[in-house]
Amino acid sequence: MTTLGLLIHGPEVIDEGEANEAIETLIKAGFEVEATLGGITGKTAVIDAGLQHAIDISKDMKPSEVVEYYLKRGIDFIMLVNHAKTEESGFMLGEGILRNFIAKCDSEESFSFVQLEYSNRISIRWFVKSGDENIFRNITGVFTAFDEREPYKLQSRCKKESNLVYREIRGVHPGEKIVVDGVIVGTTSRGDSVTLVAREGKLVNILGGTLIEHNLEKLPPLELEKELIKTASVIRRTKPKLIGDVQRKGKRKGVACFFYTVDKLFPKMEERDDDIGVAVTIGDDTTGIAGDILKRFGIPMIGITDGDADGLIEGIETGALEEYAKFMPHDSVIIRLKPERDDIIGERIRAEIFKGGDEIELEGDLEKQFEVLKSRIQEIAKDDIIGVLSSPASGKERFSVPQRL
Repeated sequence: MTTLGLLIHGPEVIDEGEANEAIETLIKAGFEVEATLGGITGKTAVIDAGLQHAIDISKDMKPSEVVEYYLKRGIDFIMLVNHAKTEESGFMLGEGILRNFIAKCDSEESFSFVQLEYSNRISIRWFVKSGDENIFRNITGVFTAFDEREPYKLQSRCKKESNLVYREIRGVHPGEKIVVDGVIVGTTSRGDSVTLVAREGKLVNILGGTLIEHNLEKLPPLELEKELIKTASVIRRTKPKLIGDVQRKGKRKGVACFFYTVDKLFPKMEERDDDIGVAVTIGDDTTGIAGDILKRFGIPMIGITDGDADGLIEGIETGALEEYAKFMPHDSVIIRLKPERDDIIGERIRAEIFKGGDEIELEGDLEKQFEVLKSRIQEIAKDDIIGVLSSPASGKERFSVPQRL
């Protein structure tokens, strides 16, 4: 029996039930199927859909790394299952995954790679190695509603001139956020394409867009050719068909973890298992997205915001403090600071409480330690706090303007 490696990408194809449909269709057709999520944005969708048994979300891998993972295990017929916002962006995704993999592994024809693009019901035959023609025909024979399209020619979207590196991003819409490794670095001002410009590992310009200067501090040195770059209006364009709390087994233990971006959230949760007692998040979008994830696992948070949300998560458009209420786990608190102060206070919290690292042990009673941690953070931020939103165990949120600390 042929084993197919399915690379599931993004929340949309999961929310719409299409990933599950693809898996079930292939199994009924006689294939053995392994499905793995590429990237992190689809993880909450998998949880909401109750598909952890069918789609592996335990590994924190980029899509190109999922391809490498399958090949190392001898699975050499790989299918990308996706629901892009446009046909162009669907092609760009497939091309980008393959370019990143080939650049790293210098391998192109030793495996087969086919894309099922649900946005417009097309199949893209990127390449099918010798001997896999019958497998491909069997696949297209069961996905009869999909029109077959010829792939784009794989080509680099980067060029170098002097000490500058340019990378073109195609298939974009005006007003979208540009996200590099989980950090919103700018917005698009025109459709079709934008070009990111880097010098010595630092982003310096966006042609066809606008840089968000203060967010660039969160980026490590870049290799622009290899970075995971996305454009989107919101991180999750579709509504999940089912949302339920995910209750972890056992009692929460006493580790506090610090997050500037959500990229490290799932890996840290998997690494620490049930150890995480509280998450401290810095930034408006990071706090909103992290809260939406953490509430599914019953992990409380202390979020630090200053009202400059970029709107990447639907429901937080203006950055008003009360917009965060529905994204808060129980027993959590969101602290609103004066404008442009969250990163500064975040650095102080990391230095003074987390000693420059990203986690600390909370010894003793966890509820008491949570209050101690919250008080220490409020003491650091006391001159900048303009509001606090708390979520008690009952789930009824409270808003307050704090007394002078």
